[in-house]
Amino acid sequence: MSSGEKIILIDADVVSHFIQAGEILYLPKIFPFKIYILDKVMKELERFPNRKQEVDNLINLKLLNPMDFPEKEHEIVKEYLWIKKVMFYGDGESACLAVAKISRNIIASNNLRDIKTYCERHNIVYLTTMHFLCYALQHHIFDEARCDSFIKTVKANGGRLPVGKMTDYECLKEWRFT
Repeated sequence: MSSGEKIILIDADVVSHFIQAGEILYLPKIFPFKIYILDKVMKELERFPNRKQEVDNLINLKLLNPMDFPEKEHEIVKEYLWIKKVMFYGDGESACLAVAKISRNIIASNNLRDIKTYCERHNIVYLTTMHFLCYALQHHIFDEARCDSFIKTVKANGGRLPVGKMTDYECLKEWRFT
C-alpha cells in the first residue's frame, strides 16, 4: 500500500455476504480501490473454514490483499486497545476501525450499530454490502436482477440485509471517499 492511496479495509461480514451469494470473485472489482483484509479479520474467519478458504484463494489470486495489523504503529495500537476496552468490539472490527481512523482509509462492514457513530465522529468513510451492490448497479457491474438474486441468496443462507430487493433500498446518488 503506497501512502496517499485510498484502500478499503474489509470486515468478515461483508466478505461472508459475497461468499454466501456466490459473488466473491466480484468483490474486488466493484469499487476503484484495493481491498485489504487485516490478519485479525482473517483470524475471525478461521472459525468458518469454507469462508477462510475462499478468502485464501482470493489472496492467492491477488484479488484481496492481506495486511498485518501494524503492531509498531503506536497511535493505531493505542486506538485499537481503546476501542476494545471501551466499546467492547471484536478484534477484527476494532482493528479495522483503528487502522481506518489513523490512516484515513475506508472501512467495509455491515455492523452499523457498532461502527456508524464511531465512523461519523471520526470522519471515516464506511461501506456496507448494500453500498457495494448500489455501486455495482450504478456502474453497470451488476444489473438489478443480479442484485436481487444476491440479496435473496444471502438471506436464504442466514445472512442479514436490510431489504428484500434493490428497489426497496435507497442508494447514494453521489459517492464521496474523502
